[in-house]
Amino acid sequence: MHGLKTIVTVLAMMLPAVGIAAGTPDRVVSVNLCTDQLAMLLGRPGQLVSVSHLSADETISLMSAEAVGLRINHGLAEEIFRLEPDLVVAGKYTTRATVNLLKRLGKHVEEFGPARSFEDIAENTRRMGDLLGEEEAAERLVEQMHLELMRLRDEGKDPNRPVLGSFGTNSYTSGAETLENDIVGKAGFRHLGDEIGIRGTTRLPLEALVLANPDYLMIWDRHRTNKSRSASVLSHPALDARFGEERRVSADTRYWICGTPLAVDAIQRLRDAVRGSSAK
Repeated sequence: MHGLKTIVTVLAMMLPAVGIAAGTPDRVVSVNLCTDQLAMLLGRPGQLVSVSHLSADETISLMSAEAVGLRINHGLAEEIFRLEPDLVVAGKYTTRATVNLLKRLGKHVEEFGPARSFEDIAENTRRMGDLLGEEEAAERLVEQMHLELMRLRDEGKDPNRPVLGSFGTNSYTSGAETLENDIVGKAGFRHLGDEIGIRGTTRLPLEALVLANPDYLMIWDRHRTNKSRSASVLSHPALDARFGEERRVSADTRYWICGTPLAVDAIQRLRDAVRGSSAK
């Protein structure tokens, strides 16, 4: 990472000296991969007591090393209640039974929606900072993210703006109103899903992908070695015939599976991956 890694390190060194505001939670539990990472970026030492088990998985979490030493939870109401949190942070579309039960038990639960753009990332980061009493730290992260976005924008883009399609297990792709689309656009490309009118994430028939014939095909890193039946479409002969290695792009989706300020690094990584594929 560029400036973000530096500023996160600096913030971590500053946090013990920062005064704790009245009403700031002392015991925070996160039950969602994305709120895990925001809380780990912003929480003061000892404030975050537990994160979801997904944060310890290095194949999907950018902060698996930071999760070491924290108690791991599996989103179960009974295990979370025993931790005696004064704040639980969760995703809007996950662990619904747990969230509802904790609320009925009188626990303070805050739910975060998925980030569909860098604007959403800024909003969620500031909100997490407010909840944890780390407003200034959150603002610094957002400011650094915006500086990185400006720097990347000013570096120049391919004037031809190639079309980049994504394809995953069970033939899923993304389109407009997704963080993936925002990252692709800011990297200087057009997203196939957006071009053909797809919103959100949905299935794209293999035949439609082949006929659309995007300039590059993006396949998530963690799907490349997937041997499950759901991933068999990624080795279909029609896909191999249309998209050779020089037109395939490998994407480390740990940078955008969750909307955190760290996602800004996905832009340069995607540019580099496309350059690397076209050079084959």
